[in-house]
Amino acid sequence: MKIGIFSDTHIGYPRFYEDSIKQAREAFVQACNNSDLVLIAGDIFDTKTPKFEVLAKAMEILNYGKSINWSEKGIKGKNNEFPVVAIHGTHDRRSKEMINPVQLLEGAGLITNVSDRVVVFEKEENGKKETVAIHGIGGTSEDTIRETIKNLNPKPIEGAYNILMLHQTITDVIPVAEGISLDELPAGFDLYLCGHIHKRVVMEKNGRKLLIPGSTVITQLKKEEEEPRAYVILDTSNGEIKFIDIKSRPFRYEEINVINRDPSEIMKETRKKIEDILTEFEDKSKSIMTEVKGTQEEEQQIPIIRIVVRGTLKEGMKREGLSFQDLYREYEERCILQIDNELNEQGLKEKLENLRKMYEQKLSVREIGVKTIKEKLKDTPASGIDVEFIMSMLQDDENIEQVVEELLKEKQ
Repeated sequence: MKIGIFSDTHIGYPRFYEDSIKQAREAFVQACNNSDLVLIAGDIFDTKTPKFEVLAKAMEILNYGKSINWSEKGIKGKNNEFPVVAIHGTHDRRSKEMINPVQLLEGAGLITNVSDRVVVFEKEENGKKETVAIHGIGGTSEDTIRETIKNLNPKPIEGAYNILMLHQTITDVIPVAEGISLDELPAGFDLYLCGHIHKRVVMEKNGRKLLIPGSTVITQLKKEEEEPRAYVILDTSNGEIKFIDIKSRPFRYEEINVINRDPSEIMKETRKKIEDILTEFEDKSKSIMTEVKGTQEEEQQIPIIRIVVRGTLKEGMKREGLSFQDLYREYEERCILQIDNELNEQGLKEKLENLRKMYEQKLSVREIGVKTIKEKLKDTPASGIDVEFIMSMLQDDENIEQVVEELLKEKQ
């Protein structure tokens, strides 16, 4: 059996609204055309209460599944379930007593919602019957996933190809404190299919095979989202997993690291980095246009570029004095640009080290504040201010006027 798989369409995502719709449509249409059964591993929507316009777009996309003659493919749900199967993700999830948007889609006859249950599909071909069981666990909070699994207690069905579909953080992929490891998932399944993580992953650990199809739209602008968006075709006869790219906006993540640099030098380096990336993308685009005859130029989407600038400025230079607004204006027609200014002023490390030393001396926060202010005022006209008095007076709002009078006296 051929199973089309994708996840995390985030339909309605505000920043790339049109991308979320176009790319969800392409992934779904291709998956329907090229497979016997389609699985969606959560986060169909970007929010748990999507606007009516977003719901309408999702329903229009999923309605394509109704045009497919699934019986002609030989596929049938054991209880006549529709062969487009989904779970809710963490973005789709609402409290148990409330209807979530995935349940709405099931009510409209567009999907089979397998959240927290199991459905079985059979395919007959050349006189042979193949059975696939989809066990679903809807996205839940990381601190309740183990209890949810314990309560559901999913067990593989004998004689079937068993897929456990969930939407959680897998700590073997993202090593964080909150999440669940592959070893903690119930044993015996042929495939563990997980949404939630937006990068492609295929891995095997202790006999457990994990597939993460990634998202169909870029949302997090992380390094791992540089690869093209895709859907997956799984062949249950041999376990082969094939990623098939869909048309999606190119994305590049870069970091610039500087030490004791002037803002003008940083601007120059950042501009060069942007130009190099754009030249690479534009050359690649021209190559594709040459190879694929009849491709419309307007179909080529401008790329997303994220640049993180880290390091230190020259002594005396302020972080706020470096603005990238001119670059945003300069490149607004050639790319979607995001520049993260994570620069530190020269000497900040030393200041933090001094604060750490004061903390280790068991000074109170108030004492650290007094000492820091005194250092700051040393050798200035305000050096005569009684900082101890000012700090004690500021602890009571009623004394603010007296503090102001004291400051004015010192100024005179």
